Amino acid sequence: MFERFTREARQVVVGARRAARRLGAEQVESEHLLLALAESDTAAARALVELGLDDQVIAEAIEADLVAMLDVVGVPASVVGAVPALPRADQPGYSVHAKQALEHALREAVARGDRRLGAEHILLGTLRPPSPTLARLLARHAVAPERLAALVQVEVAAGRR
Repeated sequence: MFERFTREARQVVVGARRAARRLGAEQVESEHLLLALAESDTAAARALVELGLDDQVIAEAIEADLVAMLDVVGVPASVVGAVPALPRADQPGYSVHAKQALEHALREAVARGDRRLGAEHILLGTLRPPSPTLARLLARHAVAPERLAALVQVEVAAGRR
């Protein structure tokens, strides 16, 4: 499947794995793909930034969501900051949601008649439908998935890949 990915799209997939390791995640999730997209120099990154979602905001939102989820089960937020992230020794695998996002990205490329899968397709794939964590992240920042999808399409149509 990766033979159809552009250089930028491959960098996003690799960047998502690095982000997951950096954040101590067991698996690469859709939000790690979003973080890697924000760190890229692509139309997808520009669309994210235009809606106020730069890499720092996304990283903070991922941590805030983790804190909120731990709070639900009675683990205090102080534990998150006190315990250093311990990334797995091996490479984290891709979660079901991340795999689905990449499958949706491929479908987006095919539906548009694009021969190559770019970063913009990955962004669109993460939004169709967004994982629960990604949906919370977007909602927390008042970003509608449909608006973000439309904005990245405008960026691509304007020739700003």
